[in-house]
Amino acid sequence: MFRVVLSSLDDLMARRGVDAVVVYGESTASCPELAYLVRAPVARGGLYVKKRGEEPLLVVSNLDVESAKTGQVRLVKTYNDYGFREFVRRFGRGRGWAEFVAEVLRREKVGRGLVLAGRFEAGQAVFLADILRRRGFMVKASPSPSLLDLCRRTKDSWEVDRVREAGRKTVAVVQRVEKILEESRVAGDKVLYENKPLTANILRQMVRQACAEQGLNLVEGFILAVGAESADPHYSGGEDTPIRPGEPVLLDIFPADVTGYRYDFTRTYCVGRAKPLLRKMYEDTVEAQRVALDMIRENVGCEAPFIRVCRLYTARGWPTPLSRQPVERGFVHGLGHGLGLTIGEEPYLTRFSQGPLLSGDVVTVEPGLYEKGFGGVRVEDVVLVESSRCTVFAEHRRELEL
Repeated sequence: MFRVVLSSLDDLMARRGVDAVVVYGESTASCPELAYLVRAPVARGGLYVKKRGEEPLLVVSNLDVESAKTGQVRLVKTYNDYGFREFVRRFGRGRGWAEFVAEVLRREKVGRGLVLAGRFEAGQAVFLADILRRRGFMVKASPSPSLLDLCRRTKDSWEVDRVREAGRKTVAVVQRVEKILEESRVAGDKVLYENKPLTANILRQMVRQACAEQGLNLVEGFILAVGAESADPHYSGGEDTPIRPGEPVLLDIFPADVTGYRYDFTRTYCVGRAKPLLRKMYEDTVEAQRVALDMIRENVGCEAPFIRVCRLYTARGWPTPLSRQPVERGFVHGLGHGLGLTIGEEPYLTRFSQGPLLSGDVVTVEPGLYEKGFGGVRVEDVVLVESSRCTVFAEHRRELEL
């Protein structure tokens, strides 16, 4: 079912006529491509060189050698092995780095056709490509999805286990928030927790604390939107909004575990009896997710679940991206996206996606409805695409009223 990383990379390189892939990152924490290929923490980053059909080379600082050797790259060398300091002394740090990379490729007898990957500042990437071309290499460029995007897309069993563990921890955090909401009570137009008004910041503090306890890193924060704030799908504010009876509380959390693999999970709640509009939005969204989950499997077109969800929402009176007019309410975004070392990678479940889902894809399924001035509802889970179905990594209840 799952593809081995290096054999996948060799196949893709052969199809594109690439002799070698060269990846640079300042650390595995900040460079998903390097983290994916190395599978070990390398704090100061390094240079990864993979010749087609051969084992890869990883060049790192002396300080990172032992850590790098705990990963999947067998051949680990140091910058000193290739005279890095001499290049910096002769050319300065900027050009010295580029000349150093060219020297590594020359000494390792790398073929002419190269692909550069990793996390480069744009000017640095252009400069490095220019230096390599002057030294006789042919640096190839390609539009997204890149060669490594395609390689990273389907997950092997090790990656699946990482996502599953991140999901387990994420749901444990969410349960802590649910417990606060369940232990709260309605008092007139207020929601009280431990006899004090419950506010958004109390819940945010609990999320941060619980993530720390679970060893999860909130790399890009999280979304906790209350009432009308939740009408913005990507609400980024931090107002200490009071939680009101019957109004939406939307929690979208997308942390990373210690290996860097992510999870992405959303639930929408209310305390007390939901307002009629909120209940309709919620029921329609849970049904939309159900029909999408029923469709997702190997060889289904990436756009098909999105279109099916749009048709369901349309039948229930909601605007969608398939509507003729610009959509400002209702269903206003895509259905999902790939997930792994980032929370936005191949494949995407949108109107303009092309090609089929593959066994081993890991994607979010997150329908939602939004009504300006009132609020929003979103329900999101992460699934593994398999040959005849999809499986939710961390199945958890879908209950609006707590």
